[in-house]
Amino acid sequence: MLDEGGPLFSQIAERLAEDIAEGVLSEGERVPSTNELAAYYRINPATAAKGISVLIDEGLLDKRRGIGMFVAAGARTRL
Repeated sequence: MLDEGGPLFSQIAERLAEDIAEGVLSEGERVPSTNELAAYYRINPATAAKGISVLIDEGLLDKRRGIGMFVAAGARTRL
């Protein structure tokens, strides 16, 4: 679960980045949606979306309109 320290969106981004770095999420694999993350962590979907957008901006996730978010090619190498 998330802790009290630091913004929640950063913690979401860090968790997903750790999963990518450790190989839990592999390249091309679908990442949980903002609604799935929001329900799991019991946070606002906008907060989850902000965490995901951080990873998109860093080039670690690819957003495919209408399909979802996926781990970008070479994401693990970048971490």
